[in-house]
Amino acid sequence: MRAIKCLLILLLALILIASPINAQESLQCSNEHIDIHYFYSNGCAHCANVEPLIEKIAADNEKYPDVIAHYHEIHNGDDYFLFETACSKFSITTKGVPLVVIGDTHYQGDTEIIGNLEDRLKNAKPEDYNCILSCSNIEDITITDDKKEKLELTWPLIITSGLIDGINPCAFAVLIFLAATLMMVGNRKKMIMTGTAYIVAVYVTYFIAGFGLLSIVQYAGITKIIFYLAATIAIIFGLINIKDFFWYGKGITLQIPADKKGIISEYAKKATIPSAIVLGFLVSLFELPCTGGVYFAIIGLLSSKMTQIAAIPYLLVYNLAFIAPLIVILAVIYKGVDPKTVDSWRLKERKWMRLAMGILMVGLGLLMLSGFI
Repeated sequence: MRAIKCLLILLLALILIASPINAQESLQCSNEHIDIHYFYSNGCAHCANVEPLIEKIAADNEKYPDVIAHYHEIHNGDDYFLFETACSKFSITTKGVPLVVIGDTHYQGDTEIIGNLEDRLKNAKPEDYNCILSCSNIEDITITDDKKEKLELTWPLIITSGLIDGINPCAFAVLIFLAATLMMVGNRKKMIMTGTAYIVAVYVTYFIAGFGLLSIVQYAGITKIIFYLAATIAIIFGLINIKDFFWYGKGITLQIPADKKGIISEYAKKATIPSAIVLGFLVSLFELPCTGGVYFAIIGLLSSKMTQIAAIPYLLVYNLAFIAPLIVILAVIYKGVDPKTVDSWRLKERKWMRLAMGILMVGLGLLMLSGFI
């Protein structure tokens, strides 16, 4: 039985690179106009210096009638790939923004762009340009299936990560205690309403925290640093969880801090809808040692692959998968299973939950560091 459990956990943790989400194809251009490819990053001060010039050139149809400006935010997956393509074609070793590509010429940095771009466009005609980035040999910059899989997140990755992350003893224990308190007074309707309020609060808190962190990371322009930091933390947390499968409670253990359990117990005993909402918020914050490794890794991936707006569906689905086990626990208790029985199951299977989370964290971290995702 244990061998079967291990096999299932391994299979779930390794379903990471299937069904890639389609990426947009490369930009194409013709010989009828002059294409300016402007690569930038949100929150970049040097990019902010260049942007007015790009906008002025793009809007001046009288002076630059043949010019079309293409904007590429490098935190977007497709634009990032095009940015990497440009760096490769021009042998750019210091990959930074702002970067402007026009024909077979590139300018990097605000000083170089502002000082040279308009001179380059004087009396320019489309036929004078060898547009190596997007006009000639378009196959060179088309995203192949293999590269899509490396650059694009997958729904199996998001859903599997959320589900396994959600199978954690910390949140289970609080929900079971909350349900048991309400079952003692025999109010099943209030139990389902209060339990639902708790789960919704967990969902909303996790989503807001994830979106807020992702936005801060991208605005600060530290996506690459956070990407590798998140991968490293995921591996460390994963190894600690795997350790708990063999020696639970010995050494470092990822769990809700002992000094916070009193606060959680106080709100759980109240067993009201408002207290359940507060409880969901507190548990979401306090249980980060249990679940933070996976979520942080996913946020690191999202911040490096796409914009904040594009990341919203992924965060919504991830957190929906995260609360799915809580919904199952609540439904089982509502159907008549004794909360004590559910809690006994939680304690018995706790080490398997740790193993599942540990394998996922280590696998995810290694895939990130190795460049597969």
